[in-house]
Amino acid sequence: MENYLIIADDFTGANDTGVQLRRRGIPVSVVFSCDLIAGEESCVLDTESRGIPAEAAYRKVEAEVKNIDFGKFTHVMKKIDSTLRGNAGPETKALDNKFKAELVIFAPALPDLGRTTVNRIQHLNGKPLSQTELIRDPKTPVKEDNIQKLFAASFLGENVFHIEIGSIQNNTINFEGSRIFTCDAEKNEDLRKIISAALATKKRTLWVGTAAMADNLLSITQTIPPALAMVASLSSVTRNQVQYAEKQGVSLVKIALYDILEQSVCIEDIAAKAVSFLREGRDTIVLSSSTYSAEEYEKAESAAKRAGLSREQMSAFTEKTMGCLSMLILKKVRISGLFLAGGDTAMAFFEKAGSKGSSIVTEIALGIPLMRLRGGIHEGLKVVTKAGAFGKEDAIFYALHKLREVDT
Repeated sequence: MENYLIIADDFTGANDTGVQLRRRGIPVSVVFSCDLIAGEESCVLDTESRGIPAEAAYRKVEAEVKNIDFGKFTHVMKKIDSTLRGNAGPETKALDNKFKAELVIFAPALPDLGRTTVNRIQHLNGKPLSQTELIRDPKTPVKEDNIQKLFAASFLGENVFHIEIGSIQNNTINFEGSRIFTCDAEKNEDLRKIISAALATKKRTLWVGTAAMADNLLSITQTIPPALAMVASLSSVTRNQVQYAEKQGVSLVKIALYDILEQSVCIEDIAAKAVSFLREGRDTIVLSSSTYSAEEYEKAESAAKRAGLSREQMSAFTEKTMGCLSMLILKKVRISGLFLAGGDTAMAFFEKAGSKGSSIVTEIALGIPLMRLRGGIHEGLKVVTKAGAFGKEDAIFYALHKLREVDT
């Protein structure tokens, strides 16, 4: 198993980063002294240095890491605050002096919480940090929102290159010409591209970022199967949840049920597309196109009328199609778990799978349970079900995230 060492500057940050390892089944401890770091398991060292002056933070990190055997760890990361509070530059410099990285990657985005980096500037919910109330924080005010300038001030005498968002999204990242790079990122997908490009260099890398960097690094270095969602609800709540998940990088496979009804498309081709995404390790939502837009629902209704089907019969056709699709997909690829939106969709799958029931594991959000199937050909499969109108905007995205967790 790969070993991870994370140096954090406060306790809450240490824990929200360490939990990314634990949910993948990696044992990890949060400690306040390097004396407790043996290298036998992954570890997060909390230096409690965010709120002290820069020079004091530099000396504190320098003292804490001087006796660490970095050779015992596969990956080393400096965890920083996503709003750039604290001493990210000086602390990274102190760590790097001992670690001696061949490549330093600074990507402080945390897209799931609205922290993004565009044109070198760190943003909070679309606004540059310098234009937020964080510049008036009484303990750790933000002093600089340009991440390239922030790092250049600590790495004097070295070139600090910046990777623009266009290069990241066009897959033209080039980690040459310097040792230290700052990076834009608007989505988790951007972070994964940065990390993949850095890993491809095979250089001794110091990762500098937030819990999102740890999460996305682990998503690449740890082989955990993706999660699958089957969605046929017509609720506007579910539609918004699907569209939110899409913005976060979840792959969509839309089913035009009228095409299947009129036999212009076969479900085997749709299943193959979903299998292709899942084999790439991408969480995937297979959904009725009627879920995604009202216009598609109208097309499906017209096709049903042409076929002489009532609404009830069209609903039954939809449930049967979703059930068959899910079984075709699961025959071809391994998944961490299955999300099912709508009771009818869930029951169609349970019937096809021959399930006799389920064991409740936990409630991941209000009214949204996680369970394991009992009986049938998918005995033990983790499943999350949700009524159509239930849940916040991030409900489906969060459920897929929870399904990928390794049981502890």
